[in-house]
Amino acid sequence: MTRRIVGLISIILVLVIGLGALIAIPAVRADATAPVNAADKAAIDARLATLKTLGQQVREAAKAVQAKVKAAKAAGKDLTAFKADIATALKDGRHLRLDVARMRKPQLTADQRAQLKTAQTAIETQRKNLQARTKAGAPQAELDALKAGIKAAVQAREALIKSFRVSGQAQVLQRLDNLIAEANKELTFLQGLLVRLP
Repeated sequence: MTRRIVGLISIILVLVIGLGALIAIPAVRADATAPVNAADKAAIDARLATLKTLGQQVREAAKAVQAKVKAAKAAGKDLTAFKADIATALKDGRHLRLDVARMRKPQLTADQRAQLKTAQTAIETQRKNLQARTKAGAPQAELDALKAGIKAAVQAREALIKSFRVSGQAQVLQRLDNLIAEANKELTFLQGLLVRLP
């Protein structure tokens, strides 16, 4: 019971502390990242609040089960039939901790990283070309065209990052929903176990 309780408490702490890391999608350049959408932040905050409430309820239910088990043992009652249920509860707590660990990993796929790298390489190549043509004394019209090309490439990269950010935030929300579902499942199980214990 103790490991499960600690695991559930750690979920809430990790989510709150690591929120910035969860909603920030890594980019090739830090100055290209956009601020978190207010609606997404509100949705994430709401789910975190729900998860925190559920964590408190699970903790209280776990303490009640622990107290009832202790009383039953003191009264000499046979709890052999409930060993599997207690083991299941501990296993569920471990799964929740693993889900949080997955959430902290970078959300970009290998394909997305490759796309960003390609976009950044194109920008750097065009900038070097602009520098070389400037030193060579190229006409202003040509330099302006090169600058426009760089600007377009930067905008394309930022649009790509934005699309990855939206996708990453959707993943965070989905994973929070999964954690909430797991916490609800854990709470229902503990409440049922509390009723069934002698």
